[in-house]
Amino acid sequence: MLERPFSSSYADGVLTLGGSLDEYAVAALRSSVEEHSDEHRRSLTVELSDVDFLPSVAIGVLATGLRRAEENGAELALVAAPGTIAHRVLFITGMPYFEAVPERGTPGA
Repeated sequence: MLERPFSSSYADGVLTLGGSLDEYAVAALRSSVEEHSDEHRRSLTVELSDVDFLPSVAIGVLATGLRRAEENGAELALVAAPGTIAHRVLFITGMPYFEAVPERGTPGA
């Protein structure tokens, strides 16, 4: 199976990721999460449903982001639609996630 290149876009508090989150894309992931959450001081939603590959090193970046956001009184909400690779990985690891982007005004939105 061919992996798609990593992609990310940001709009209205939602960082949407796609493609392969391989070891080379992890630096971009870390940078994007830090940039769009104002160094973990502002809540951010990370939409992972279009991710093809989500290795442990990427999970580590997200877990660190969750912890740092909580320490700063913000929230990092992870989103993974049912049936996606990200959904399976987040479920197996026990990380908190939503199955759809939360409505504005709810935690993570």
